[in-house]
Amino acid sequence: MEELKDVLKRVSGKILAVEKICIAMNFQIWTVIMAGYYVLIAPLDRVPLWLTIAYWSFGAVVFAYASKSLWRKVSMLISEGGSGKVNFGIFLSWVIAALFGWFFVPSMIGGYFLQRLAVGLLSFISTAVIGMIATIYFWAKKLEVEMVPAFLIPALAIPLVYLSKNPMDFAGMTIVLGYGTIVILYTIRAFKVA
Repeated sequence: MEELKDVLKRVSGKILAVEKICIAMNFQIWTVIMAGYYVLIAPLDRVPLWLTIAYWSFGAVVFAYASKSLWRKVSMLISEGGSGKVNFGIFLSWVIAALFGWFFVPSMIGGYFLQRLAVGLLSFISTAVIGMIATIYFWAKKLEVEMVPAFLIPALAIPLVYLSKNPMDFAGMTIVLGYGTIVILYTIRAFKVA
């Protein structure tokens, strides 16, 4: 019986490690997509709106495909009840955060256009990630503390937008910092539980 308990403990640790690595990979995919955008626009004096829309639309498709492929490969290891509710809740948190960050916040604050847009971007990401954390906690009964930097770093950076010469670059790199920190935390956690 003790041997069986030991084997089950090791197997459950490896399954949890795989889950943590998959979550880290999802954030890493977005980090690469975000960094790619800033590399693309760096040499431009003005960023055309069509380029931004086309890039992020393409990036969302790439992310959705890569994320779906990644989770499909490990779904047999990770079988959780209520995953449909969790996925819907996460999607809903991003929709609400988009309305809040891209429309409500910029219309309610002062500053010139790019400052308002940068504050909106940081508000969007912070709100969406805290919505993800709340959704996962409510439906899956798990507190994903590793995600905290993805909402905390952008939220704390909001006042610093007004001190930056390039507010959108500052906001974007702040989000990359938060996401990169998450990847490190999830990877460390995966090694601890494996």
